[in-house]
Amino acid sequence: MNKLPVAETVAESYRFTFGGLGKVIGLIWLPIVVLTVGGYFTMVPYLSGMAGVFDSGDVGQQGPLLARVFVFELVSIVLLAMIGVAIAREILNPLKRPSFLRFGLGPAEFRVVGGFIGLYVLLIVFAMIVVLASMIVGFAAGAVLPHGDPVVRQEVLGVAAIAVLAGILALIYVFTRLGFLLVPASVSEGGFGLERSWQLSKGNFWRIFAVGVATLLPVMIAWLAVELAVLGTDVMNPHFELLKDPVAQARHSAEQMRVMAAHLPLLMGLGFLFAPLTYGLTFAPTAFAYRALTAKPVPQLPQG
Repeated sequence: MNKLPVAETVAESYRFTFGGLGKVIGLIWLPIVVLTVGGYFTMVPYLSGMAGVFDSGDVGQQGPLLARVFVFELVSIVLLAMIGVAIAREILNPLKRPSFLRFGLGPAEFRVVGGFIGLYVLLIVFAMIVVLASMIVGFAAGAVLPHGDPVVRQEVLGVAAIAVLAGILALIYVFTRLGFLLVPASVSEGGFGLERSWQLSKGNFWRIFAVGVATLLPVMIAWLAVELAVLGTDVMNPHFELLKDPVAQARHSAEQMRVMAAHLPLLMGLGFLFAPLTYGLTFAPTAFAYRALTAKPVPQLPQG
């Protein structure tokens, strides 16, 4: 079983993304254009429409808005698969000529789409089981100990909280093991990549976690800073004081939706500029890690 070389994988990912930025742009620019334009014509009407829903209180208006978002999310999965496959192919089997357009939509892309959907379904089922188990424990505690010792009741609820936390951590573990190598495994070996990702990631969870922190966390922090600069820090304020006043809460939610709709074009434009770095540091580490984990170990020569 090979061990993932963390430092080498991180260094290669940054070298590929920043050193070959022009190549990355050439690989993904067309899917990113489609994602950006589609997102604009989907999310701006959605946010404006949801502001109207909060103003009127007519939840029936959500149906068409959510349907449009759902369709866009399905298209986004396909485009995301195209981006991931293009980057994985360039790393695992690079072209000898410059590529300024790679808009593939073939068996590899559809296999990755199937892997993404399978991963999401598994995670939703897993999350539902965790939530259901916590609800059962909570109801049982309330039914068995309605007037019992408050200390015992708190202990039971504490056990339930620990169980939920353990379920969340298990969810992260499963998501990481199944999803990290999904794209390169599917591209290189066929299939949906889930089983192969699970096999190759055995014994490498913390190494994969370290790679993710080193590559994705800086991008996430940078994008959070951009969002706060554009939307303002109030967007992070949960405003718990409004929970006691449903009318004020709805009014505040409507205002937040309008603010986001007004600034969304700028955010999407900045996201378009960030995209080569974002997707480069998302998919390059998985391809370099796959290449390292599938490499045949060098035989050790006898000493002397």
